[in-house]
Amino acid sequence: MHRIKRMDEKGFVFLNSLLELTILMIFLPIVVLFFGFMVSFSKESHAKQMEWQLFSVELQSYLAGSDSIEIIDNGVGIRTIQQSQEFDIELYDHSVRKQKFRQGHEIMLTGIKNCRFGMTGPKLTIRAEFSNGAIEEAEYVVTPP
Repeated sequence: MHRIKRMDEKGFVFLNSLLELTILMIFLPIVVLFFGFMVSFSKESHAKQMEWQLFSVELQSYLAGSDSIEIIDNGVGIRTIQQSQEFDIELYDHSVRKQKFRQGHEIMLTGIKNCRFGMTGPKLTIRAEFSNGAIEEAEYVVTPP
């Protein structure tokens, strides 16, 4: 009887491990980029961040069509006049509200600890501190009509 000699497979296992390690090294940076993207996406989709973005867009629409803008209550709010309609946008309790002709109010932003409005030349600056400690700022350049 003849014995069949089998090839030694030790080299094959080593090459297989090198191939798997190479594939891992190629895909590892992609995984890191994916998790980095997810962290930034999670941060941007935070509820307060989205509420701030909506507030900024709505405020911009009031500023764009206004005939005049003035700071009221020592920087706690602004008053805009557009086509003989007067709007006050100001900090009230823990929210920023909008009033038309100082009657009633509509909540624009909630969960606010502090909010300051400032005007330097044609630039309007808003700095809001939320109850959770987050701080948001926005600047608008206001041009006369």
